[in-house]
Amino acid sequence: FQFLSSQEMQSLKVKMDLDLQFLDSHLLRSSMIFNTVNKKEIIKEVKVNISLAKKEILATMLLEEEINNPLPKSYFNLLRNKVDEGVILKRLGFGKKEEYNKIRNKTLIDKKNYIFRFTTGGQDYQRLIIIDRKKIFFGRDGVFFKSKYQPLIKVFLKYFLDRFKKGKI
Repeated sequence: FQFLSSQEMQSLKVKMDLDLQFLDSHLLRSSMIFNTVNKKEIIKEVKVNISLAKKEILATMLLEEEINNPLPKSYFNLLRNKVDEGVILKRLGFGKKEEYNKIRNKTLIDKKNYIFRFTTGGQDYQRLIIIDRKKIFFGRDGVFFKSKYQPLIKVFLKYFLDRFKKGKI
């Protein structure tokens, strides 16, 4: 840098400061979009947030995974309680009709505010649960995330609603 004049040095310093400010603000914004959730804590954290639901819970699942490695009974009891309180619960399973029937017969929630559908289009499956359209938990390749970032929730909401609308009962 000794070959630069003091004016050039000052100009370079200002540019570097601006680049660092941009980088800092970008990193700050991106870290606010979503956070990771420890795999050992995901069910506990989702259950806490389900218990806070007031209006609606939207969830997807791989039907085969749900049959082979079901979530704990306490999770389904909590969902049942929320439905009894009037919360709308919409679940969308990805898989075969036989798998859907097996889970549907096991769940035993018989309320108008509970809708469970399935789709055979599993190639674009995304694991997620959206609570009151204010918070989302989602997973990819064994890594779990959570977010309150509305633009991100809107993208996942559109994904869910598009597939749910086409889902079968």
